[in-house]
Amino acid sequence: MVNEYEFSRNFLIALSNWQNGWSENQVDRRKIGDELVLQCELLPEKYKKVNQPCYRKRFILYGELVPIILDNDFFEGIASWTADIEYAKKFKGIFKTDTKFVMVFKHLPKPEEVVLNLIELWKEEAFKNAVNEFEKDDIEGAKALLHFKDYQSEIILRSTLKGSEIIDIVGVSSSFEEICDLASIPEEKREKYSIQFARNPNGLPIETLTFAGKRPTRAAIKKTLAKIKETFEIAMENNVLIDRSSVIKPHDDDLKHRR
Repeated sequence: MVNEYEFSRNFLIALSNWQNGWSENQVDRRKIGDELVLQCELLPEKYKKVNQPCYRKRFILYGELVPIILDNDFFEGIASWTADIEYAKKFKGIFKTDTKFVMVFKHLPKPEEVVLNLIELWKEEAFKNAVNEFEKDDIEGAKALLHFKDYQSEIILRSTLKGSEIIDIVGVSSSFEEICDLASIPEEKREKYSIQFARNPNGLPIETLTFAGKRPTRAAIKKTLAKIKETFEIAMENNVLIDRSSVIKPHDDDLKHRR
C-alpha cells in the first residue's frame, strides 16, 4: 500500500529500472514502462500533475515523419520528457547514424497524459527517506535513483509527438561564405573576418550539425508540408496510389496506454 508517507519497494524498483534504461531495446522499454505505469497508479495524484511545458528531443526514424508532420499525431507510448529545454537538447547528443531527423517538441501535458512528475516526487521528504532505506537494502537497485535524482527535471508521459509542437530541429549550419552573403559582407572584408572567426572559441558553428532555431524550424516544417501536399496532388491528378508502406505505426503494446 502506498500513501503520502510510504512508497512501496515495487514502485522504487520500477522507477529505478526505468531510469536505468533499456539500451535501445524496445521490448524491454515496453515491459519496464508497463510495470512503472502499474506502480504509479497507486501514487497520490499530486505526483501526477504538471503545470508547465515539457520538452522532448527525439531522434526520428524516416517512417515516423509522415504521422508526426502530416497527421500531427504519433503516439510513442510511455516516454520521458523534461521541464528543462536545455537538458532536452543536450541529452544523448544530436546525431545517430540510424535516424533521419532530430526534433525538439514542446508540450503542455493534459492531466490524463501524466504518469509521474519526478520534480514533485523529489520534493517529498518521505520519498527521499524511502530511497535511502531502499539503498540500505539494495545498493545496486537504488543506484539509478540516486544517480539521477531530480536533476533531469524528468516528467514521464503517455507521449504523443505532434508536428505542430516541433520547436527546433537539427540541421547543418551554413558555410562561412553563405553567412557572409546573408550579412552582405563585401569580399574584401571576408578574409579579415575569417581570421577573427578562427581565433574566436565562441564563434558560430560552420557547416556542422546544430540546432536551427525557431524561425528556420518553422520554415522547414512549412516546406515539408508543402512537399507532402504536392506529392498528394500529383498522385490525385495521375490517379495513382501513394505508397505508405514505409510509414511507421504506433506499436499495439504502446497504444494500450493511450487515453
